[in-house]
Amino acid sequence: MVDLVHGEKESETRVLRALRLAVELSIVILAIEAVGAFLSRSLSLTVDAVHNVPDIFAFIVSWLALRATGRGTSEEMTFGAHRFEVFAGLLNGALILGTGAVFGYEAAGDLLRGTNFAGTVDPIWILAAAVPVLALRAVNLGVIGKSPRRARDLNLLSVLVHLGSDIAITLALLVAGFLLLVAPSLVWVDAAAALVIAGILVAESVPLFRGGWDVLTERTPRNLSVEAIERSALSVPRIVALHDLHVWAVCPTLVCMTAHVRVEEMSVRDGMDVVAELRDRMADEFGILHAVFELETGPGSHPAPSG
Repeated sequence: MVDLVHGEKESETRVLRALRLAVELSIVILAIEAVGAFLSRSLSLTVDAVHNVPDIFAFIVSWLALRATGRGTSEEMTFGAHRFEVFAGLLNGALILGTGAVFGYEAAGDLLRGTNFAGTVDPIWILAAAVPVLALRAVNLGVIGKSPRRARDLNLLSVLVHLGSDIAITLALLVAGFLLLVAPSLVWVDAAAALVIAGILVAESVPLFRGGWDVLTERTPRNLSVEAIERSALSVPRIVALHDLHVWAVCPTLVCMTAHVRVEEMSVRDGMDVVAELRDRMADEFGILHAVFELETGPGSHPAPSG
């Protein structure tokens, strides 16, 4: 049984193509930076070159997660594979954090010693690698940045964060290369740039871990207010009270809610109209696409129709 509803559009063809492009361009960038790092003997360029390896792995994991989501729901997985995307985002965050921590330690050591781990740095090769890499990363970010808004869950967000920070890293390489070109005596510049790059990687991992934690602990999404949801629901005609309201995310693009709604005495048809109005409001005002309401007509009474 396959049912592609509740926001599975994030796995549509153009998103998958964009992720495949990210993998292909990252392989090209890795080749360029590996050659540049070897010839320049630059720690900062080496950090970025090595950082491309987990990048490629992370993009592949993201692509596989979206493919899994695209299969829809089944009897075994009634919400589909949305949580795979969350795990992919967390894995990406762990890879970024690990890379930043390892090379940050090395960069700090070189900076304190005033040396470079591989000898005198040749800034020409830093610039020769950084210029084409900046162009390729800008293309990559532009393509994935045009993904459908609904596709930007934690998984794809981790890719966008990757690429955005990669642009900043490349700019740091350009600055380091230029400074060493005009002032070769500033031997500490390369280690300082490597430390900046490591710091960017560590900072990049924070929102990914926070987003994954929020989903796995079923925290109310940070962009939603339970108070605002209650006010909107209580403004629907003939609703008296609201209780047992729960709002959580299966993944950041699939927000769910359930609530018990006390209403005035009404017919089954009127009750269904109230449910329809509530669903429309939750979708239009808060982006909640999966809302279930249990209607109650009074203390100790049997529930009215639910939806």
